[in-house]
Amino acid sequence: MIKMKNTYLIVLFSLLFVACEKIVDIEIPSDEPTLVVEGEITDNLGPWSVRLTLSQPYLNQKQVDGITNATIFITGTDGSNVQLLHTDTGMFVSATDQQCLVGETYTLTVDYDGKTFTASEELVNGFPIDTIASYFLPDNNGFIEAGYYVFIQGKENDYKGDSYLWKFYRNDTLQDDFGPIYENDDFGDISFLNQSLDPNDPLAGLAQGIIPRPFPFTVEPGDSIRIEQYSLSKQHYKFIIDREAQLNRAGTPFDSPPANPNYNISNGGLGYFSVAHLVKESLVVKE
Repeated sequence: MIKMKNTYLIVLFSLLFVACEKIVDIEIPSDEPTLVVEGEITDNLGPWSVRLTLSQPYLNQKQVDGITNATIFITGTDGSNVQLLHTDTGMFVSATDQQCLVGETYTLTVDYDGKTFTASEELVNGFPIDTIASYFLPDNNGFIEAGYYVFIQGKENDYKGDSYLWKFYRNDTLQDDFGPIYENDDFGDISFLNQSLDPNDPLAGLAQGIIPRPFPFTVEPGDSIRIEQYSLSKQHYKFIIDREAQLNRAGTPFDSPPANPNYNISNGGLGYFSVAHLVKESLVVKE
């Protein structure tokens, strides 16, 4: 009898919960669209370009339309004063090829919708890639699977604070399965530069458990490989870290708190304008 009574109570409470169910529409606030800047200029001779768009509400991810009616200039402490003209899809491009100089500071100025947005960066120096090579890594080497890999060797400045970003192209296709490849020397040497490696015998230290730091992509003989190495400012490096932390949130207690990345656009603008030292090297993978 007691069991029967308990069953009635459970059913009664269930019906009460169902009867009390109410759908509540929550209005998610949305700010006014904000200017978003994507721009990168380097010390390599070529056209300077900047892309302008507007931010969108989180739940309205339709195709982004580029801005067409803005005035853009890039000025430098080297005396440069370059206007960028609209082409399409929000892209603004210089009419002639330009080139940044190490140690000089470049300022982006965007006039749009009655507001002025600016951003400035100094071109920090970077070293060339001394060696680019490929090798076959056999089995039984920790977590790295057997296969052909590409590595570089270079050097960094004598002081702490070097920051790098690499882009790895295989047969002219950017390899970005793991997101951007970036590193700085806050906690030691930059491992991707393999400064202590013998480029003539990269696997000499395998018996001692010393493995060269390759780029994390297996390749095949005959592949054409191109490496782009960008020397970044500290602020740009911090922006990449902040952006990746937000993009890779998994909804766990270990995620970083929600926050905007470390933008360098003034007046409430979003995005980043970077000035980077760029080095390019290439090879064809051999057996």
